[in-house]
Amino acid sequence: MKRKITIRDVAKHAGVSPASVSYVVNGIPKVSEKTKSKIMMAIEELNYRPDFTAVSLSKKQSKLIGIMKIWNEDALLPVLQSNPYYNEFISGIESVTRKYGYDILLTGIDSAEESEAWVHKRNLDGLVLMGSFPAVVQNLAVTADIPIVLVDYYEKNSSSFHTINIADEEGGYAATKHLLELGHRDVAVALTNIQKSPVDYQRFLGYKRALAEYHIPFREELVFNSNSHLFQASIETGNDILNSGEKITAVFSTSDTLSLGIMRTLTSRGLVIPKDLSIVGFDDLSVSQYLTPSLSTVRQDIFKKGQITAKMIFRAMESEQVQPLKEILPVELVVRESSSAYAI
Repeated sequence: MKRKITIRDVAKHAGVSPASVSYVVNGIPKVSEKTKSKIMMAIEELNYRPDFTAVSLSKKQSKLIGIMKIWNEDALLPVLQSNPYYNEFISGIESVTRKYGYDILLTGIDSAEESEAWVHKRNLDGLVLMGSFPAVVQNLAVTADIPIVLVDYYEKNSSSFHTINIADEEGGYAATKHLLELGHRDVAVALTNIQKSPVDYQRFLGYKRALAEYHIPFREELVFNSNSHLFQASIETGNDILNSGEKITAVFSTSDTLSLGIMRTLTSRGLVIPKDLSIVGFDDLSVSQYLTPSLSTVRQDIFKKGQITAKMIFRAMESEQVQPLKEILPVELVVRESSSAYAI
């Protein structure tokens, strides 16, 4: 097996001390430009690759930003595969961290103890936490001495953390109001368990507010719960809507992924969207505009949301005195082909 090239090998090849090589590798300006050039040439000729674990320990930096998803029902991989939201969001984060010379590390956890162990094991410089798990947040507040940004988090113990949310309640209101303005009065809502998803709960509150504004009684039988935002679960939700026996002319679903499954079910059973049923989603995933029919939805700029999240982490890292940063990003209704006026 070929022996690994070390700092001492580079130093000998360049005719300098190992300390000088270490200064150059770690970006410490303690050597002349001439010496630095000799060292860089030696590094290239020997194909030397620094041990970044050792470098991170010497600098007390790992150059790693962790992304932690609270997920206690399914493995994380199926979630990433079936829900494009996370791909767009993480891409936004990565586009910023790369410019700062940082890498990202992604994990799914299901307990406070696991979250603490992972943060310390990976020696993270910052953490993005997706999902609602108050015990994890409370534990990290005590054990993790790094900047943490909470994304889509509505629990009461968020006041001392940096947070990124969107106008979820306003989005639910705008989607439902759009359907009501089209003349629909029997508007169902499809969502995940609102006891487990504070985001869906906020969007559900927007749905109820729009109904109240139009003096339409809220009907529990028009609320359809999905087990998750996974595609297969949303197909089952579509079947629940059609099998309910309720008069329903329109559906507001709290995510585009949920909308996709419902639309698939409706078309597979011979219904025409929006002639037989109008539908409005939430998120405006990139695929939504390419569906047939294209999906009316509430747009949040998911990629930009990821970018702002990453920038918040670095802003917090650059100043120890920074107060908790709070961002509520706007949403906008995008009307496409899946919603139309109610035909009597």
